[in-house]
Amino acid sequence: MFSFAWKTIRARKAGFAAAFLALFGGAILLTACGVLLESGLFGGVAAQRYSAAPAVLAADRTITVEMEEKSDKSEDLTEKVPLPAALVGEVDRIPGVTKAVGEISFPATVVGRDNQVLPGADGGRSLGHGWGSAGLAPFTLSSGAAPGPTEVVLDAELAQRSRFAVGDQVRIMVDSAPRAYRVSGIATPSGRDRLIRQSALFFHDNTAKTLSGSPDQVAAIGVFGQVGDLDGKLPPGVLVHTGLDRGEAEQLDGAQSRFVLMMVSGSFSGFVLMIVIFVTASTLALVLNQRRRELALLRAIAATPRQVRKLIGAETLLVSGVAALLGVAPGLYVAHWLRDFFVTIGVISPDFTLSLSPVPALATALLCVGAAQLAAWSSAGRMLRLKPTEALGEAAVEPAALGRGRKITGAALLAVAGAGVLATLFLPGELAMVPAGSSVLIAIIGIGLLGPVITGLATRVAAGVFLRSRRAEKFLAAHNSTANSRRLAAAVTPLVLTIGFAVTQFYSGTTLSEATQHQARAATVADYVLTAPQGVPAEVAAAARRIPGVTAATPLIGTEIIAEDKTATEEPLSKSKAYGVEGNQLTGTLKLTGVTGNLADLRGDTVALSSTEASWLGKKIGDRVELYLGDRTKVTPTLIATFDRNLGYGDALFPQDVLLPHTTDRLADSILVASNSSVHKALSELAGQYPGLQVRDKAELTVATDAQQEANLWLNRILLGVILLYVALSVVNSLVTSTLDRLGEVRLLRLLGGTRRQVLRMFRAESALVVSIAVLIGSAVPVLPLAFLSLNLTGTPIPAGPPWVYLGIVGVSVLIGLCSIRLPARRLSRAA
Repeated sequence: MFSFAWKTIRARKAGFAAAFLALFGGAILLTACGVLLESGLFGGVAAQRYSAAPAVLAADRTITVEMEEKSDKSEDLTEKVPLPAALVGEVDRIPGVTKAVGEISFPATVVGRDNQVLPGADGGRSLGHGWGSAGLAPFTLSSGAAPGPTEVVLDAELAQRSRFAVGDQVRIMVDSAPRAYRVSGIATPSGRDRLIRQSALFFHDNTAKTLSGSPDQVAAIGVFGQVGDLDGKLPPGVLVHTGLDRGEAEQLDGAQSRFVLMMVSGSFSGFVLMIVIFVTASTLALVLNQRRRELALLRAIAATPRQVRKLIGAETLLVSGVAALLGVAPGLYVAHWLRDFFVTIGVISPDFTLSLSPVPALATALLCVGAAQLAAWSSAGRMLRLKPTEALGEAAVEPAALGRGRKITGAALLAVAGAGVLATLFLPGELAMVPAGSSVLIAIIGIGLLGPVITGLATRVAAGVFLRSRRAEKFLAAHNSTANSRRLAAAVTPLVLTIGFAVTQFYSGTTLSEATQHQARAATVADYVLTAPQGVPAEVAAAARRIPGVTAATPLIGTEIIAEDKTATEEPLSKSKAYGVEGNQLTGTLKLTGVTGNLADLRGDTVALSSTEASWLGKKIGDRVELYLGDRTKVTPTLIATFDRNLGYGDALFPQDVLLPHTTDRLADSILVASNSSVHKALSELAGQYPGLQVRDKAELTVATDAQQEANLWLNRILLGVILLYVALSVVNSLVTSTLDRLGEVRLLRLLGGTRRQVLRMFRAESALVVSIAVLIGSAVPVLPLAFLSLNLTGTPIPAGPPWVYLGIVGVSVLIGLCSIRLPARRLSRAA
């Protein structure tokens, strides 16, 4: 059977080349998504400060809830989770352990000789540690001596960049105004010149404990000796990191990078797989449709349906198998290219290492072959079920009606898409984007199944205009389109997918971004915002309040919390953005809408939640709420107020003195200042006491959120662009194949007296009809999802975003459609 299939492929190179290209492009995308997903599970950042320790102990940063008869639910924390310092001694006494070293880690920024703050190496973080943990790298002194209580050892790269030497006085900021320390030594990490994306400052161990703010805690524990069987000898919640995994214990962005890759690759892999199946099915359906007569003749000369099915399966296996194998190598390149781009926009760590194994390649091969077999089976199913004589009859002309199963499936998908559109109105915030995007894709697949019916209706309307024309080519184009609705649908549907999917994905992102900025801007009523690149010491708010004319000043301390609802049967955990503020300083600085209760009572063991979060948890004012802070600390504060959910300020407000100790940096994002007179000069003088502090107006607050939003927007755009490139190539592939298959039709027209110019004009009219229908349907599909999403987020049905993007998407789609039909038509007219 394979030899027969190979001969068929060689005889029909053009048709099978179209199927090959569709599968080849799909294999590239699936391989890239597979590599990113695997890297999210097993990739990581190489250890630097912990590189000498065979194992590193760190606290579990995941909250997990066990579910009965269902898979457990979990959420990752965003802050560094500390370990008790007493655990160092316990680990040191474990048999086989030769030494256990606890590391203290906290932000420590050097102030240069020009009074400017110096970031860490490569623009990264600058961290302080106790000198006792220097051996984890190990760091060795290249000059000077170990630090005393008022001294510090700088790493060599930082010392060279700051131009400080042994014996100099250096000012260092931790969580307050700069303090002076004497440089006692310069240290270099063993085996390399410097650290990557971070700088290290080593203090006396007792000084480091004081500066960290938590003298009874350590960030991690390095373990030397026999570390193979530590797991069963440690308390719950303590994880053992070895190999590449040690970097995750050292740097938070390693775990965050893995999370981003898992989230992105997981969500887009689903879209990619659906699109690959859809495009592959469309292309194979087109190829098999062109072979109707051939397959019908096989049935007529006594070939059984099983034999024909085996032939089609063998052909599909050869084409899909080769396409999958050849697509793996380019897929690996695309995965590395995407990784580099994610680094450029700041989504993942620059030194994040991808995990490479045969698993993505094997999964790609299975998915491509499986998708191709499924598409071929469904496309040829009707013809194989017919009797030989009926198959010959249907091969002569296009089937008049769609199958019942196809109609039911298409109608069901459109109903599901409609339900998704309605859900967009009621889901809060970012959650509304999920049904908005998926409903469009589901609707397009439903339209693809019902394509001949939908395009037939549109064609009959357009044909009425063409038939009133006296030109022969328009008359022919109208009759061709109405008589061959399946062929027309095969040309229209990929263009609809391109327009509808691209418009929805782009404008849903811009609408969410605009809604976030608008809500944050509306709620911020402060006159000034104090910001700094490294974060702002919370004590600056108190200093600002002492300035005459300042009426209120509150820090904004951003973090994420996890709420637990033990009564929930599906989603017991909810991660939310939270801010620490001073409740009695919100008048004139922050004005949230829909407040029930009194935000001024926000002090001590209290919390304010958005009405959405409170409703989800089933809580009312006066109730206790079970929450996990960013460092895994479990609290049960009293709910004292609710407010309308604000995309800029999240779902929870805490007293700043409660939240601050549970953040990694113990610094505020910014300080909001209200005044009854001009205090800019006084605030500028205050900023002089805190190097790096800048005085801005309230618009600066949105700039801080714009960076993350812009990264997310670019993330969506690049992934969307990769998918659309594949869809566009598939559109060209399908349209060119469909057009080139009409050589017999063109020859017949020429024999009947049609001129080459008339034939070309006929194709021009048909291409105009195809792109017109595609633009109308492709533009109509995302209208309701985007309107409902925008209505939910901004209160207006008009989505945010530049209109030229829509015009560009439509223009490119029109150009693709016209060129993919008209250029092959020129070749046909010459061949005929």
